[in-house]
Amino acid sequence: MSSSGSSPSSTAVARSAPPPSGRLAVLTAYAMAATAIPLPFLPDRMLARLRGAVVQDVISRHGLSLTSDARDLLSEPESESRTRLVRAAEGVLRTLLKRLKPLGVLNAFSRGVEIFALGLLLDRYVVQVRSTSAVRMHREEARHLRAAIDKAVLRAVSPALHPASTTLDAGAEDLRDELTRWIDTALLTSATLPSYLERRLEAAFDQVVAESPEMREGSA
Repeated sequence: MSSSGSSPSSTAVARSAPPPSGRLAVLTAYAMAATAIPLPFLPDRMLARLRGAVVQDVISRHGLSLTSDARDLLSEPESESRTRLVRAAEGVLRTLLKRLKPLGVLNAFSRGVEIFALGLLLDRYVVQVRSTSAVRMHREEARHLRAAIDKAVLRAVSPALHPASTTLDAGAEDLRDELTRWIDTALLTSATLPSYLERRLEAAFDQVVAESPEMREGSA
């Protein structure tokens, strides 16, 4: 039993709920839409607000809190890792397509992936990695976490990464015609893309954490 004199800011509340995937999906869509707004400065401000909302949602759901500077660090849309990711992706597109028109779509997609990764991996960090009992997350912990998430997003697109695979269940007897079977396969495969992205991000994040002792030491 904890002592009655414990400070509410130093001992974590044992409270957690399943990640609200619906909210994260909607915020991811908001991020992609905000990137498409052709107004100066507005997209970055919207993205910062969206990232901040994602962070607050995860932290609050686990009974934690974070300082203003920690939230600002996690909410900042730009980072060195993002710049490297976009430059690498743009280089691939230029080589394959010899034109710049698809880059706007790439930027919107990458922003959506970053929002999704932030919510997914922050939750994974709190549940599986964070060892401290402190309720409040400070800037130093947020700095290590932000670096790990950015590295995981970069690593998730690497062909060298091999996440756990899943297979679609097959019925005992398949009575579909060839066209129906082909259409069903295409639809179900596209529907599993979010799960595929999630598995790649989680596998990449686990690798980064295993290679970064400061992630556990800094949270202890």
